[in-house]
Amino acid sequence: MFFSRLPFSAAVLLAIGVAAPGLALAASADQLPDIRHTVQSGDTLEAVAKRYLKDPQQWRAVGTLNGVKDPLRLPIGSVIVIPANMVGYEEVTISHVKGVARVRSPQTGGDWQSAASGTVLTEGDELQVPAGSFVTLRFADGSSVRINENSELKLSELRKNKRTDEQQSVLDLSRGGLESHVTPVMDQRRKRKFEIKTPMATTSVRGTVFSVSVTNTGKAITAVDQGVVQVQGHAATQTARAAAQQALVSAGSGVAVQASGQLGATVALLEAPSLQGNPAVFEDANFLSLQVGEVPRAQQYAVLLALDPELSRVILRQSHASPSFKFEAVPDGNYYLSARAIDAQDIPGKPAVQAIKVKATPIPPLYSSPAPDGLIGLSDGELLCTEGGSGIAGYRIQVSASRDFAQPLQDSGVVGNCQAAVASLGLGSYFWRAASVRKLPDGSLDQGPFAQPQAFKTGSNPSSLGADALSAGEASAPNLLQLSWPAEPGQRFNLQLARDESFAAPLATAQLDQPQWTSDALVSGDYYVRIQVLDPSGLKSRYSEPRKLTVEPSVITGAGSVLRTGEGKAVLSPR
Repeated sequence: MFFSRLPFSAAVLLAIGVAAPGLALAASADQLPDIRHTVQSGDTLEAVAKRYLKDPQQWRAVGTLNGVKDPLRLPIGSVIVIPANMVGYEEVTISHVKGVARVRSPQTGGDWQSAASGTVLTEGDELQVPAGSFVTLRFADGSSVRINENSELKLSELRKNKRTDEQQSVLDLSRGGLESHVTPVMDQRRKRKFEIKTPMATTSVRGTVFSVSVTNTGKAITAVDQGVVQVQGHAATQTARAAAQQALVSAGSGVAVQASGQLGATVALLEAPSLQGNPAVFEDANFLSLQVGEVPRAQQYAVLLALDPELSRVILRQSHASPSFKFEAVPDGNYYLSARAIDAQDIPGKPAVQAIKVKATPIPPLYSSPAPDGLIGLSDGELLCTEGGSGIAGYRIQVSASRDFAQPLQDSGVVGNCQAAVASLGLGSYFWRAASVRKLPDGSLDQGPFAQPQAFKTGSNPSSLGADALSAGEASAPNLLQLSWPAEPGQRFNLQLARDESFAAPLATAQLDQPQWTSDALVSGDYYVRIQVLDPSGLKSRYSEPRKLTVEPSVITGAGSVLRTGEGKAVLSPR
């Protein structure tokens, strides 16, 4: 196959069979015009019948209808009319449409209509296939022709002799390109011919897979994947025509015909590029990124994506100098990827074809905590990710010691909340990943791809302070609380003060750099304090058990100070 968007300049002869019926767009045989042949020097009635009906035995019927007196001596310039109902018009079916291609039947004065799969075409019908669109025509014997984007095509002749089964199909390609898969003729006594006419060259086949296209310099390119084709240049001048040659091009070979019509040397196709650089499953919901292995002497690379292994239902195509390709994302499903290297003569090389799978939805959740390569404590650490999304029924979280997750250490299964504890892990370095799970209409669960693995570390949480480790000191001012506790270098602390030990509504919170604290002035009564240790590593302890402290009402002097005994103790006011 070839990935040019430029006009063809080649004529192709191939062998095909009759097409299957479908949704009728084309005119019936009665509606199609009669054939009017103007007699030329040397014409006989038998030759005229053979040319248009492919059955010389029908010359008698044609002669009777036209009142011919001498079938061997037809008056030059006279007109022989062959009724449409004698021709035996053939039909082909559109088997695949991608995009916004259009068809029309000029013979009946029809307007342009949107091409649709199942539409039946016949002689005289025309197709327009714009950028980003593809159309495949299917014939009854299994042969197919895929019309590439930026193409215009007319079905000039589609005829079949009902008695001999001999077929004649002529397609006029005025712009663009096509690729053909032609079923070989098993019975050599059965004749058939399929022609694709373009100005530059003629390629003749009997059963093969090949492509024909034209470069921006006007060269006609033929490349053969299977079978053998014959290529002949169409030179513009008599001198060039005399020099033009024919060449048999076998499978794995190609040839370029210059704009002058001069046939070049047949060359071996470049080897197929490797597709090993692509993942087994594509999981990006935004783009489909493809990688093609580099091939020596390649000037360009071309890839296409199709829905079937025959590559007849193409949905995407690109060609450029880089071996890396990026398409917009496609729906989840199974596809077929084809890639070719293109040489300096613009001849496409051998194809590499690979089945691929796209599974990108439902999209995975986002990581929330810890930060990438972050540290979490074994006693209280949790892996947290975002939740939500249409139709999401749950999440699946895995933890592994290796990035490839060959042997996960933890697998949550489907859980309702996007979180997982790490208490069962030892100290060390790990990876985690999360996937979203949705519920399908039939009630079954469908898991999307995992997010890219993210590294994290586990560490030991600092020990919680015991309630008895909080030492209450005597406040230097009335109605205050004063605390101190043991600590290790670099540790910091979170402190909470509340009126009840549930700490449902803390009165105050404080972040402390030192292991001591003095409250603001408080009303007399009972209070509760608890403290959390923040280690320099970033890990934190659980809050300590609440420590109950009481603020006693002190006697205040007229100067506003606390009245103290001779021993320095505050004198409490009577309750």
